[in-house]
Amino acid sequence: MVKPPKKILIIDDEAVFLEASKKALIPCGFFCITKQDPSEGIMQLKKDSIDLVLLDIMMDPVDGWDILNHIRSHTNGNMVPVMMSSAKKLHPDELIRYGDSMDGFIIKPFLDSELCETVNEFFSFYETLLKISHAALIQGVPESVRKKWVQLNRQIRAMNQIKEILTPPLIIQEPISPEEFLQQRLFQINQIITQKQSERDLIQFQYPVFRN
Repeated sequence: MVKPPKKILIIDDEAVFLEASKKALIPCGFFCITKQDPSEGIMQLKKDSIDLVLLDIMMDPVDGWDILNHIRSHTNGNMVPVMMSSAKKLHPDELIRYGDSMDGFIIKPFLDSELCETVNEFFSFYETLLKISHAALIQGVPESVRKKWVQLNRQIRAMNQIKEILTPPLIIQEPISPEEFLQQRLFQINQIITQKQSERDLIQFQYPVFRN
């Protein structure tokens, strides 16, 4: 039986990037829904089964972070993977604040092959998590534990990847250099990741099925 294509919702207020994303992803076998109005994107997410959201940060009048929070506040969007995109690299404080809610970050402009590879790699990783979670379900592991394990793995992966491309702000309201600022924030981010890894490892110790 042939699996239906993964359904990707792309939310971006610039039509050129909506078309560029579709152009990159459709030849890779994905089904794309594009929305230039963020509110229409949220409505689409509420009524449709979406496998991944690609969400632009720099939108007007509501930015992508507000939309991300809105998505996570609804049942339909609580677990759906969301990758953020922007022409600007992320500020470390953005990763600290929103790292729990996003599954990746895509820098604009992008090559078609890069976007396709990024999305394929995520789905490969995520489907493996879901298979292990299903095996845990068969063994009677509570749903809350399975969801927590999946979320922790998603967060750890995203934060580890995104921390490599962070940039400090041009103006820093502290008596330190941009390099020192970035190192301080990276230390804080690594502490967050370590805590999440400890939580995940505890679950895996309690439920060995997750170690497969």
